[in-house]
Amino acid sequence: MRILVLGATGLIGRHLLATLHAAGHAAIGAGRKAPPASAWREMDFADLTSADAWLPHLADVDAVVNCVGILRERSPGDYEGLHHLAPAALFAACERAGVRRVVHLSALGSAEDAPTAYWRSKAAGERALERHALESTIVRPSLVYSPDGASSKLFLALATLPALALPAAHGSRVQPVHIDDLCAALLAVLTMPAPPRELAAVGPRAMSMAAYLACLRGGMAAGAGMPMLEVPMPLARLAARAAALHPASALTPDSLAMLAASANGCNTADPAPMRALLAGRPLRDPAGFAAPAQKPAAVLSWAMPLATTAMAALWLWTAYVSWFAWPHAGSIAWLTACGIPAAWGEATLAAASLLDASIGCALLLRPRRWLWPLQLALVGGYTVAMSFCLPEFWLHPFGPLSKNLPILALLLAMWRLDERK
Repeated sequence: MRILVLGATGLIGRHLLATLHAAGHAAIGAGRKAPPASAWREMDFADLTSADAWLPHLADVDAVVNCVGILRERSPGDYEGLHHLAPAALFAACERAGVRRVVHLSALGSAEDAPTAYWRSKAAGERALERHALESTIVRPSLVYSPDGASSKLFLALATLPALALPAAHGSRVQPVHIDDLCAALLAVLTMPAPPRELAAVGPRAMSMAAYLACLRGGMAAGAGMPMLEVPMPLARLAARAAALHPASALTPDSLAMLAASANGCNTADPAPMRALLAGRPLRDPAGFAAPAQKPAAVLSWAMPLATTAMAALWLWTAYVSWFAWPHAGSIAWLTACGIPAAWGEATLAAASLLDASIGCALLLRPRRWLWPLQLALVGGYTVAMSFCLPEFWLHPFGPLSKNLPILALLLAMWRLDERK
């Protein structure tokens, strides 16, 4: 079959594309940017709001899978355009072009009276598909796990924390499905003689968010169960409004509302139809999603930002103390012991404080890989100079020099782990 996969750069789309190729189908990806060495049709989904605009993209296509979707609007109307208007035009074009098999990915919880615009727009897209005489299937995935998925990486990171506080941690209900199972089910729907009209793409069992994180933690062998506290919903709503100011934040008022609404079972379903599509192969259980090899990357995903912030705070505090809090006379005496003429003391102290402050600000505002070797050289230089000129600091009970050793080790590790160019 020649199968057009819309939204093929997204998580589900790119995995489905690989699954279709492995099964011997002529799968064609579609999206705004074509990856190298791939059959691709470039298009901007948001602009395709009429059937006539879609028709050229459907030439010689046997089936269409619509994986396009967004969790957050960049501008008002994005939900309506991407989840309703463009799909409605696509479905009309498929009917006109004779493309009978259409698989449309929606979302569990979608309904015309749902509490979020995301769910309501998904429901509008479903109603548009139902108006056409097509061999169509509406697939509503639950929470999808994939090792390379952004949400999965977030959950893996959360699962490695020593303790965690989440809203609706124990009252929420999710039914995670592995990306491999989802793609296998989609392949079956595309190739079977009489596909189902609807499919809830869920994993083998429903669980709370706290239980899901516990499964991931156990799979990574990340230690005994962590304390899981419930954040009161009023406080969570305030946090969601603040977090939503960041365009990449997964926590928004809508995502919080969907998490809270999941307590009524809208994000869970009977797994039997999914099992039937896998031809006897069992659905992967969340307890086996993660593996110990994923633990280092999961820890580093929060440990590196934490270490960067801690180092920035250290440099900024050192700059403040050096110039404003510690007596200049004492600092100049130390500089003199290191060979700096007393006449240059104030200027040298000011330059050192300014350099410390600059490094701290750069780490917070524009972190770059070269900042780590710079810090390594600076701390190493300070340590060597003071070892020769002020060796008594090695014997100080507060360890002003000995504490530089773990700092140097941290800076070296951060330098080698930083993947920025």
